[in-house]
Amino acid sequence: MLFYYLSMIGTLALTIYGIFLTCLHRKKLTCMAGMMIAMTLGMMASLTLGTILAILMNDFVTSTILSVLVGMLVGYWTGKGVSLMASMDGMLAGIMGGMMGTMLGAMITKPITIVAFVDVIFLFIVLVLNQLIREESGSKALMGRLGNDSFITIVIGTAITVFVLLYFE
Repeated sequence: MLFYYLSMIGTLALTIYGIFLTCLHRKKLTCMAGMMIAMTLGMMASLTLGTILAILMNDFVTSTILSVLVGMLVGYWTGKGVSLMASMDGMLAGIMGGMMGTMLGAMITKPITIVAFVDVIFLFIVLVLNQLIREESGSKALMGRLGNDSFITIVIGTAITVFVLLYFE
């Protein structure tokens, strides 16, 4: 149970980070980049939340409604600084992700494994979005002490996936 709540907190943190980064560079982002960013964040946030809520609540109507609403809000907030078209695209992707996440949560037999898998995918996608935003805005991304973001994502994602598969299977 704690794992699911930690997953929701991690999803919230990654979503806020993505929205913040988009707002920070909104003046330099093209409409197409804004659409892609809003669609990606809206879809992944609602997919992850829908999956977790379907597992926890066993009420598919409520979990669908909540995850769709959250996805629409995330898509709107992410895209609104760039353009109205980006907001619309993000909202529609939030609807789709919320429905797909709830369906996924309803069908799975190993819930912890799939939630960990979706979390790793979400982390990887946010890091790729980070690269996209920096590339589109012309910012020179400085490599920190840890090095390349993609390499770190792959290592952490692989470690988490292996741990979950070995521990919970």
